[in-house]
Amino acid sequence: MKTNNSVVRGVVASCVALIATCACARSFEIALWRGETAAYELPDFWEEASAPDGISVKLGSAKEIKYANRPHGRQYSTCLDKVAWDGGKGPRRWAEFSVPADAKPGVYEMGMLRLRVVDRVLPPAKDWKYFLDLWQHPWAVSRYYGVQPFSTAHYARMEPVWKLLATAGQKTLTVTLVEQPWDHQCHDAYHPMIRRVKKADGSWRFDYALFDEYVAFGRKCGLGPDIACYTMCPWEYHVSWEDEAGVTHRAPAKPGTPFFEEYWGPFLVDFKKHLEAKGWFQDAYVAMDERGPDDLKHIAAVMAKYAPGMKKALAANRKPSDFAGIEFENYCSSLGNLTPELLAEVPARRAKGFTTTFYVCCGPDYPNTFMRSELDEAFWLGAYPATCGLDGFLRWAWNSWPKDPDADASYFWWKAGDTFLVYPDGSPSSRFLELRNGIVCAEKLRILRESGKLDEKAFKDLAAKFKRNEAMANKSDFAAIRQATLWLVNR
Repeated sequence: MKTNNSVVRGVVASCVALIATCACARSFEIALWRGETAAYELPDFWEEASAPDGISVKLGSAKEIKYANRPHGRQYSTCLDKVAWDGGKGPRRWAEFSVPADAKPGVYEMGMLRLRVVDRVLPPAKDWKYFLDLWQHPWAVSRYYGVQPFSTAHYARMEPVWKLLATAGQKTLTVTLVEQPWDHQCHDAYHPMIRRVKKADGSWRFDYALFDEYVAFGRKCGLGPDIACYTMCPWEYHVSWEDEAGVTHRAPAKPGTPFFEEYWGPFLVDFKKHLEAKGWFQDAYVAMDERGPDDLKHIAAVMAKYAPGMKKALAANRKPSDFAGIEFENYCSSLGNLTPELLAEVPARRAKGFTTTFYVCCGPDYPNTFMRSELDEAFWLGAYPATCGLDGFLRWAWNSWPKDPDADASYFWWKAGDTFLVYPDGSPSSRFLELRNGIVCAEKLRILRESGKLDEKAFKDLAAKFKRNEAMANKSDFAAIRQATLWLVNR
């Protein structure tokens, strides 16, 4: 087996915000704002030293994870991907630095490490304006640990995984309205969180107990406030319900058919009433994934008829104006479709209070967060929205684990790493830590620009380095772009 080259790139470029060189000794410098928490890989020559008073340092090491070089492949590589906070006992060490908001600015010495605290304050992650949407998968947790879904034991296992996601400013909680909204593309199926019973007289009863419990749990973990409800248009159109005897029925509900309105109309009326009673109506939206204009036209009409004011979200491969007459309060475009024409529509959307983000998934090959991807690609994805005018980033799988991600990150259908960014015990992947570093830089760019503390020419010079087409062709110097970004926001 060979080792992913993302772990053997230049030590300096991979682990420091700013580089301090010295003719007589090796040293390095990390720059953080007050209130910031960030994790970096440490160079091999670093020797452990005491942390300054008030500044928290957590040490860990990266563990090797095996993965297939391609889907269905039999040739394997390894990646130092799982960062375990074990005190830095392994050969590839990481450190997470946390600087309190009231820390005194200046340079703190930690042996050969110089921690420079910048005299600016980063708000708590829950207050960032960056819109992060990484889809969660509760059933993957229950299967992995062999616990009853949504039992006390299940919530206990989910909690560290969900709380880690909150450290990146996650804005949405992924909930499901139907069985398998995306067909069965994951190792574990998704199931509905709202029980539907069709009575003998043809009327419906809806049970929101699990939905309410799960939303409350997600918010307690720091996710939200948005509630992304998937979906009124599952990939195979099939929906299910129970009769009063508890027998499950399943049938296609294609938008535009009489059964679609019969199935969704009564639910939307009742769901809106329930959300309003909980105080969640303005936070919730019906979310669709890669559906076309014809389906969306019928869905929007039914929503307007039965639940006026209910928000809509869509991840798609075209620009918002291609869905004539339909407004999406939350719209996400694939990276490959981020044309100048699409980006030109963003300011008008923002003026209405709408959110516009981008996503990557099983493609493109670059930049991405696969096991074989360079860590600097994850940073690029996190920082990119701030340089092109978007509001944030979406990825389809926070924790859709294969059978045992600690033993083998491969999944039958997708490139290794495509399905998760966190490990079952709540340990972050190195890919997530670099994605989070990029998100933090995007938030810093926003703060600096809005406060008038960033020269616009310097910003435009940096933004010009984030060339989407070059990045997708793997012609960008991702490491150099990362270093330039860190230098600008922390100088």
